[in-house]
Amino acid sequence: MRLTTKFTLWYFGIMLLVLLIGGAIVYYEIQWKISTVEVVRHQRLNDIIAGQIRQGGDYRDHPTRKRATVTVIPADSVPAGVSSYYTRGVDWNPEFQRDEFRLMVTSFYLIEGVQYRVTTYSFIPSFYQLLPGVVDSFKWILLVLLVLVVIMGGLISKYILAPFKRTMRVIQAFDLKQKEPIRLAQTRTSEFTELNQFLRKMTEKAQEDYQSLKEFTENASHELQTPTAIIRGKLDLLMESDIRDEQAVLIAEMQNALERLSRIHSSLTLLTKLENKEYEAKEPVSMSNLVRETLNSLDELIQMKSLRLDVHIEKGVYVPLHLALADLLITNLISNAIRHNVPPVGGTGFIRVDLSREGLVLVNSGREPRVPTAELFERFKKGNAGSDSIGIGLAIVRQICELSGFDIVYEYSEGRHGVAISFLSRVPASKLLQNVLVPLHS
Repeated sequence: MRLTTKFTLWYFGIMLLVLLIGGAIVYYEIQWKISTVEVVRHQRLNDIIAGQIRQGGDYRDHPTRKRATVTVIPADSVPAGVSSYYTRGVDWNPEFQRDEFRLMVTSFYLIEGVQYRVTTYSFIPSFYQLLPGVVDSFKWILLVLLVLVVIMGGLISKYILAPFKRTMRVIQAFDLKQKEPIRLAQTRTSEFTELNQFLRKMTEKAQEDYQSLKEFTENASHELQTPTAIIRGKLDLLMESDIRDEQAVLIAEMQNALERLSRIHSSLTLLTKLENKEYEAKEPVSMSNLVRETLNSLDELIQMKSLRLDVHIEKGVYVPLHLALADLLITNLISNAIRHNVPPVGGTGFIRVDLSREGLVLVNSGREPRVPTAELFERFKKGNAGSDSIGIGLAIVRQICELSGFDIVYEYSEGRHGVAISFLSRVPASKLLQNVLVPLHS
């Protein structure tokens, strides 16, 4: 949910609560005000009637005679300290032939030694008669407020938060490989100014750290090549000299360890470049041609292990991926399927390759892995501890998929290893893999 939407909803909720409370206050305030005005008016009317009595006139000549009652009462029946009082209640209105809210004011007067009780009344709007008007007013106020809140939310998002949006666009386009510092627009809002200052410092520090790490990696990679080449050359010369069988075995083990070290170094360097996103897709790569070429180049290894190859390649499959990464991805997957392929008991090992516009699926026979298949994408994780693999191949494959936005899954079921890569975000890799594994099991 957008920040302006949250502000709008919170503001609208608070104003709704305020309006509800304010509506109740207005409702009761209007009713109280009407009652107060009517009480004062009737008290004045009672005074007028009492004045007519003092003058010897007939109050019944007054226009309100139908709603006025004058009664002579004993002097001791007047409540102590009370000159007038009023009562309210629902009563029958003969004029409109219905029950209405009646306000009655009673006043006491002592005229020429005689105690009079003067009572006048009138019908006034009740609570229930006022409520629809208050509710309608509340609805209109709420509607106007809602429109204003929506408009103000749009204006706030467009103008007040404009510097924040520009800053976000700059940060999204920021690349560690760029040498120039980021350029953030000036703003008069203090919070945005502080944010921009922090982002400048953070990005400058990240660029410095990246350049330092890159220089260290490049220097270490370069410096390791020289002693590695020297050691390899010395071992080759030593193998050509007059040595005993035991020494030859030790030298061969040293060469294998040196080759393993070289592969680890190359793989880690490649992973570092992938994590730093130094490979960018320039143009779509023909995965159809690439898979065929890789299978042709590894055909001798497939025949050497007597593996049955089942290939289903759709024509014209193009994927936006760097060519070097695409070649590395396909080569690693097919090489793993060959290297770790173990035929079932009494059967023949096989490799199945399915390529379509939706994705790539590889299934091969092999032993059950010693660790969960999800962990095999981690560095230096191997399905078989006795394998000569360095355990980085699948980590490189996963890093390429993450860099390219591909979904990848690895499963093992009933002697079959399956790896699926989905090129489309709407198609899960697990679905592609199941579409191939289910027919194989059946």
